[in-house]
Amino acid sequence: MNLIRQFLLNFCLTASMLLWAGIAVTPANAATITFNFTGTVTGVGAQLGTTTFSIGDTASGSYTFNPATTDDVGGATIGTYNDTISDLVVNIGSYNATLGAGSNFITVRNLPTLDSYTMQAPFAGSTVNGRTPQYFAIELADPTHTAFNNDLLPTTPPNLASFATTNFRLVFNGGPVATVSGVLTAIPLPAAVILFGAGLVALVGLGAGSWRQKKNSLA
Repeated sequence: MNLIRQFLLNFCLTASMLLWAGIAVTPANAATITFNFTGTVTGVGAQLGTTTFSIGDTASGSYTFNPATTDDVGGATIGTYNDTISDLVVNIGSYNATLGAGSNFITVRNLPTLDSYTMQAPFAGSTVNGRTPQYFAIELADPTHTAFNNDLLPTTPPNLASFATTNFRLVFNGGPVATVSGVLTAIPLPAAVILFGAGLVALVGLGAGSWRQKKNSLA
């Protein structure tokens, strides 16, 4: 029993040391969270021509936000988190874009008839058929009101299976608005979360092996 107690104590101390070490080594990363995403293009505005985007193109990218951003709306059903996004990368086919200048936001709705998640940010990229970049958006909607329990800013990726609508849009202006639209296929857990979980599992395995060796040596 004493050996088990000692193992649990050592495990907790080691896990705590690793966690604090990670925070100390990467303070900038600890303050922000990055969500990656993938998707498929389902529509291309005629104004954009046919040389840059095509239906079926693969879309991928990421956005980084500050989870400590305050809700500018208040209340218990709609949370709007302005200027929370600090980085954006969008790749569609051969087209690449990054975060542009201007306001951005993430809005979370937890309404009696609708749960939704909207992320929108200006993007910087090359013009397409004379159209200038305007903004990139992710729009998730769940009319069954089961995706969220509150309007807080999620710190883990929304589960796409919980939403009836999982759209993204890349919008250009310069006359009538021209849009590249598509459907998201995945927003996986951030790699840091997966690695930390794997590290804890490894620690448990190492600790258990060490405890078995001690037990066998006493037998």
